Parts: sequence; C-alpha cells; structure tokens
Amino acid sequence: MNNEINFERPQSEEALAAILRTAYELALKEQGVRALALCDWLIEEQTTTIAGYRQRAAVREYLGDIDGAISDLELIIAQESKEPADFHAVGILYFKVGQMSKAEAAFSDALEQGCKARNAYYRNSSHLFRAELRLMRMDRAGAHDDASQLPDRYSTYIPGAGMRSKEQILARVAAI
Repeated sequence: MNNEINFERPQSEEALAAILRTAYELALKEQGVRALALCDWLIEEQTTTIAGYRQRAAVREYLGDIDGAISDLELIIAQESKEPADFHAVGILYFKVGQMSKAEAAFSDALEQGCKARNAYYRNSSHLFRAELRLMRMDRAGAHDDASQLPDRYSTYIPGAGMRSKEQILARVAAI
C-alpha cells in the first residue's frame, strides 16, 4: 500500500477541512494506516498541528485505539486549549474506559469553556454526561443540579447506557 501524501499544505480553512474529511473517510474505508499517516503529516506543520491531533484522535477512536485518542486530546488540552469540544471529547473517551473522575473533570472543563464560548451544545451535553456520572456515584444532589440546567426533553446518547434525557435523570434521582 502506498502511504505517500498527495496533498499540498492547506492554505485555507476549506482546504484543511477537505484534508481532515479525507483522513476520516480513509479510516471508514478500512485504510487506517493511510488515515493516520495523513493526520501525522498535518501534525508536522505548525499551522495544522492541533487540527492534525484532533483528527488523529477521531481516527484512533474509530479504529478502536481509545488510549491513543485520549493521549492526542490530552496533548491538545495541555497546550491550553479553550475549545469545549476538546474537553467534551476526552470526557466521553474517559467515560468509555471507566475513568469516571477524569471524565467528570473533563465535562466540568467543557462546561466552563462552553459557557465562555456561549456554546449550548457542549454545555448541555456536558451537564447530561456529568449528571449520569454523578448518578453512578450516587451523588443525588449533583445529578439533580446538572439535570436541572438542561432544557426540557434534552437527550443524548451515553455509551454503554443508550439514550438518556433530562427527565430520565430526574426520575432516577427521585427514585434514589
């Protein structure tokens, strides 16, 4: 298999987005080695390093290398990321591997950054994930506080648990 990169360094956001899409599409087509090589190529260039790490984390997760995906996201966060998506994504990965205290901290950071960025998606999803984590720890008050911050009928998919909604969390809190 030829792993040669046949792209020019991206000079615009659109060109970068096309390369990032290509990397993920390669992974979907069971060409993981080529997908990772494309991400590594992006990482080599200072202007695309962070985008390369983010995409490599996504590709690694898809390929089942959760620890590698976590490592890439931790590297981005260590570089003082202010992007709620980075904290949210690593929180979900920590959740998947059972590192619940790290997941809760990551969702708390995603909430903080999501509030600063006025990003309702990451704020709401992080509240729901954190409520689920707190329920698992039997932190009834914490779970209630998080769920109460959500809009009515808000729901999202929780790995290993399925769809969860604000109302389901509150019902489970009341049943404890």
